[in-house]
Amino acid sequence: MKIGFIPFYRHRIAWSRAAVLGALTYAVLVPAPAAIPGTVLKLFEWVGFGLLIVTALGRLWCLSYIAGIKNEVMVTEGPYSVVRNPLYVFNFIGAVAFGLVVANPVLALLLAVGFSVFYPSVIRNEEAVLARVFGKTYARYCDSTPRWLPRWSNFHEPESWNINPRVFRGGMLDAMWFLWAYMIWKLIEEFGVLQWIRSL
Repeated sequence: MKIGFIPFYRHRIAWSRAAVLGALTYAVLVPAPAAIPGTVLKLFEWVGFGLLIVTALGRLWCLSYIAGIKNEVMVTEGPYSVVRNPLYVFNFIGAVAFGLVVANPVLALLLAVGFSVFYPSVIRNEEAVLARVFGKTYARYCDSTPRWLPRWSNFHEPESWNINPRVFRGGMLDAMWFLWAYMIWKLIEEFGVLQWIRSL
């Protein structure tokens, strides 16, 4: 099986963080199109903030099922019962949300396109690994669970679930990196750095 974008797949976390840094830089240097009314941009900001909260909580929800057992146990419960890649679904929401929360819909569109170009290859690589490890069990899971669009009628969750608390604790901060980027943006905005940079 030929697998594309191998360098991106192997270093996807570093690339993703670089993308967030690049998006933050873009937001600082490039204002939203002047044709968009301020009230619409403010609405985008509020919607984006709400979606960032959804992203952070969703990533924590996923982490609560896979912390310390990813690729060792085939997880099909909770968020993984409705979609095969819930973490990436939340990442996509977070990417678009960041563009909206900095009141720049053009950036939101660019992030959505960038995600759509690179992350399908990441998913193909991960699915190839899981298919090798879990074989027919994973194939049946793929047949019943969509890759991208959640099928909520599939939802089920156990009464209890064991994970590695150390891995979960370590992943908590990482699960909220979209919110960290927003906080940096607000600091830049509040301390007048944004106006100073754009006036140069």
